[in-house]
Amino acid sequence: MNSWSDRRIGLRLLLGLSRWLGVSPPGERLAYLHLVWSVLLLGCVWFYTLNRLITMKFYKQVLTIQKLFYFAEYPANMLLTALFSLRVYRSARFHRQLWLQLCRLQALLFEDATAAARQLFAGFEQHALRLLCVIIGFHAVCAVVDSAWLNFDWRLSVPSNCAHQLPSLMISLSLLQYVLAHRLLCLLYAQLNQRLAQLRGRPVGICVLALESQSLEQLRLVAVALDGVQAKLLARFGLVLLLSFGNSLLSLSYEVFNVFRLLELAQLSDWLLYCYRSLWLLLHGARIWFVLRANERIVEQKCQLFLLLNQLEASDTRQERSINRFLLQLQTNQAQPLAACGLVDLDTLALGGFVNALLVIVIFLIQIDLGNKSLRGFV
Repeated sequence: MNSWSDRRIGLRLLLGLSRWLGVSPPGERLAYLHLVWSVLLLGCVWFYTLNRLITMKFYKQVLTIQKLFYFAEYPANMLLTALFSLRVYRSARFHRQLWLQLCRLQALLFEDATAAARQLFAGFEQHALRLLCVIIGFHAVCAVVDSAWLNFDWRLSVPSNCAHQLPSLMISLSLLQYVLAHRLLCLLYAQLNQRLAQLRGRPVGICVLALESQSLEQLRLVAVALDGVQAKLLARFGLVLLLSFGNSLLSLSYEVFNVFRLLELAQLSDWLLYCYRSLWLLLHGARIWFVLRANERIVEQKCQLFLLLNQLEASDTRQERSINRFLLQLQTNQAQPLAACGLVDLDTLALGGFVNALLVIVIFLIQIDLGNKSLRGFV
C-alpha cells in the first residue's frame, strides 16, 4: 500500500516554516546549526521584547493593575518561545517515534481500505494546508496593520513586529502542530468506529465469530495505542498549553477592556487601532478555541466508540469477553480526563469557565476605570 505521507505538501510546508522559526526539530545533520539559529531567533525576540518593556512610556496615568494586565503578554511570549525553541532541540526523537507510531496505526486500521485511506488523509492534508495559509495570512495582516500604525517607519515597525508578530507566529505554529496531531488522531478514531460498525453487519458463523473476536482484540489494542499517543502529546505540550491559556485569557480580557475604552471615547479616527485590537482579540480567542475543539472531537469519537461496543451482540463467551475487555479499557481511560498539568480540562465544557473568568476580569477593569474617573471628577 502506498503511504499517504508521500504527498503531504501541506505538512512539509508547515514543518519547513516551523523549522525555519525554530519550533520544529530538524534532521540529524542540521541539529547543531538549527540550535544556533533557534538561539539567535530567541535572542532577537527577547531583546526586542525587553526593549519594548523598558522603553514603554505611555500609560503613565494607568493604574498598576491595568499595567499588569497589559504587560503580562510580553513575559509570557518570552517564556513560551523559550520553551518551544529550546525543547525542540531535544524532541526530534519524540516527533520521529510519534510519526512512526501513527503510520503503523494507520496501516492497521486501513489494511483493507487503500482508497478510503487516500481519500481520508487527502482531506487531512487539505485541512492542514488551509490552516497554515490562514495563520500565515493572519499574521501578515497583523504585521501590516502594526507597521501602518507606526507610519511604516522601519526603525519603529521592525522592533515592534519582532516583539509582537515574531513570537506570536512561533507560538501559533507550535500550537498548530498540536492541533493537527489531534486532528489526525480524530480521523484514526473515526476509522476505528467504522471498523466496529462493519463487524455488526457480518453474517454469523464459527469462522466469522473467531475472526470477529480476533478483530475486536486488534481494535482494542489500536484504541489503547491511540490513547497513549494522546497522553504523550498532552505530556509534551501540557505546560505550554497551560501558559498559553493563561496568556490568552489575560490578553483577551485586556483587549476587550481596550475596545470598551475606544468605544467610550468614540475615537473613530483611529480605525487602525480598532483593527489591531480586533485582530488580537481574534488571535487569542482562536488559540483557546482550536485547542479545546481539537480535543472535543476526540471525545465525541470515543463516545461513539462506547455506543458501537454496547450495540454489538456477543454470540459466544469468547466474543463477550473481548467486548467487556474493550469496554473496561475505555472506562479506565475515561476515568482519567485529559487536563493540561492536571489543571485545565481540554474540552469545550471548560470554555464556559474561561468565558466567566473573562467577564469577571473585564468587569473588574471597567469598575476600576469608572471609579478612577469618579475620583477625578469626570463623572
